[in-house]
Amino acid sequence: MSRICLVIPSNPFDQYFVQLPLDAVTAAGHLRAEGHTVAVWDQRLRDTPPGDAFDLLIVFSAIADRAQCYPLELAPVRTAVDRAKALFPTARTIAVGPHGTHLPLSTRAELGVDHVALGETDSAAVAAVRDLAAGADAPVLSDSASPRNLLAPAAGAPRPYPNLPLEELAFPAYDLVPTARYTAEVISGGLPLPGPCGMVLASRGCTYGCTFCHLPFGTRMRSQPLDRVVAEIDAQQAAGLDFVFFLDYVFGINKSFYGDLCRRLRGRGLGWVGQTRAEVVLKNDVREWAAAGCQGMWLGAESPAIAQTGVHKRVSEEQIEQAILKLRDAGITPFAFVLLGLPDDEACVSGRLVDWAAKMPAWFGINQLYLRPGTTLYDRLAADYNDGARPTTWEQVREVTRRYRESYPVDLDRQQQRLTELPNYLGNSIAPVAG
Repeated sequence: MSRICLVIPSNPFDQYFVQLPLDAVTAAGHLRAEGHTVAVWDQRLRDTPPGDAFDLLIVFSAIADRAQCYPLELAPVRTAVDRAKALFPTARTIAVGPHGTHLPLSTRAELGVDHVALGETDSAAVAAVRDLAAGADAPVLSDSASPRNLLAPAAGAPRPYPNLPLEELAFPAYDLVPTARYTAEVISGGLPLPGPCGMVLASRGCTYGCTFCHLPFGTRMRSQPLDRVVAEIDAQQAAGLDFVFFLDYVFGINKSFYGDLCRRLRGRGLGWVGQTRAEVVLKNDVREWAAAGCQGMWLGAESPAIAQTGVHKRVSEEQIEQAILKLRDAGITPFAFVLLGLPDDEACVSGRLVDWAAKMPAWFGINQLYLRPGTTLYDRLAADYNDGARPTTWEQVREVTRRYRESYPVDLDRQQQRLTELPNYLGNSIAPVAG
């Protein structure tokens, strides 16, 4: 059996929150159940590893909460790899996460790791360890006859590992991390503030087909057993967290499942924030969410003209406004994602997007559009901004987004600056975490 250290890199997002690496503790729990000695080195919270002898290092290039909007810059991950390898020079190294899943060869080269395991991070970590234990040292075949998907130094393009059944996953190893030290946006007096917060993923997947969105859990909905979801909340509350973030991409999409979940959450003294779509809010009795402890809900608003941009998100400006007001009237603080730079977004080009955000009765956060591998928008546009060829390296991928933004009809940085000056911009409420 192996002595395994799961490594979580630091990143610029840490200045706001340090969120629970749910996929890492889930993988750790399963690996430990299979007999391995496991530790988690979260470099965001500690400078030294929790142990002095490891023969396998598994580096997470983007934890679960960042996987949907994973950064294109891998330098912080390489720094984490170098720190770990300097301390454990004889250990094998594996990278898991969206980067390796979409550009495995470039990821292996840019991070300087021995192997890359493709697929959902917790499943890929477990399956890769099994393959190494079985002697998967040689180049891995990618044909259908080969069960191995671990990318070794001379390998071709392997297939992603299959997902482990959710009902078979061992319980997350919360005891391997300082659970009570993790943070996110919590609601106090109706205002969002950084505070102690856990994380729950009751259902994986998203059935909607927004072309700009990266879906690390795929398009098929897969729900955990409710007893398991409640047990995870119990464990986090026992560790000192009475507030959690539901990572589910479309909270409430299955009215039966989420209705049962909300009934199980009533009376627990638990506060929580989730994320969903405007259409789903309008189809649910969100007062049931509030009664179950929901204090805030994120909506993917993006732009008032999102339905006209051709990215397959057919939600109207009116629906977004109605959903925000419905949440607010139920006592739930509404939040909205605003996305700058969508193709053919007349609201962004004209500047109307800024006026719309200013009048929105909700807190909002900002992102500029990235063209990310693993999205259909990237598949459609990337070659146009890479001299007609599909990018094969992360350097080329980063250049694609730079060129796209440079060619956009308006100055996106200037527009973002105008948005950050608005009083309902979330960054003006949540100050960076003190160092």
